[in-house]
Amino acid sequence: MNTIAERIRFAMNVRNVKQVEMVQKTGITKGAFSSYLSGNYNPKKDKLELIADALDININWLMGENVPMENSSAKDNPATGYVFYKEMEYLLNDTDTAYIGFQTQYGALIPRYQIYVNVSLNEMHIVPIFLREDSKEYYQYPKELTQPESYEIFTKDFASIHMTLATSQIYYYGINEKTLEMEIFSFAYSSGKNCYVASDCQPVLCDEFVREIEKEVLYLRKVSR
Repeated sequence: MNTIAERIRFAMNVRNVKQVEMVQKTGITKGAFSSYLSGNYNPKKDKLELIADALDININWLMGENVPMENSSAKDNPATGYVFYKEMEYLLNDTDTAYIGFQTQYGALIPRYQIYVNVSLNEMHIVPIFLREDSKEYYQYPKELTQPESYEIFTKDFASIHMTLATSQIYYYGINEKTLEMEIFSFAYSSGKNCYVASDCQPVLCDEFVREIEKEVLYLRKVSR
């Protein structure tokens, strides 16, 4: 996200705010705001301030600086959960799509997962983004998936990524720390238990995600010698 347009779109996605709401909150005309979102024009400082205030975000982040998106006041009461941000069109069509899963940590949004959504099969593939200092925490699937009180941190944005909760499948690409081999965790949503439960389904694996796991496995084998 290097452009102001990308950052505005991202912040609107995080805050779940539509363009019509932004027009109402900021007083910026619909045409002008559309030009900002498309990247055809960059807003001037006064307009950036209006946009930042409406989204309750750090204007310096909006202008492209390497600072947290959240205002300092937001750090005192950080929200938990994940935000799925569309990264690129993936594979062979315009339906299956890749996202980055951002986790709210320490008042900032940290990229934690790569997400691949296969809309036709209503399934989500998740592979961790390995940050060396805490990679080990992500070798196993996130326990929140199997807990009724917390699975929604992964599913609250399902409408925006065109998934249906009732029949959804989630596949997590992890690592068996004893054997140092890739381990795929399969889950299906259970309406009876109101969370995800282990499933016997065998997915068609995403080659890109398999390679990410293989790279981490090679690293682990090297350091364990």
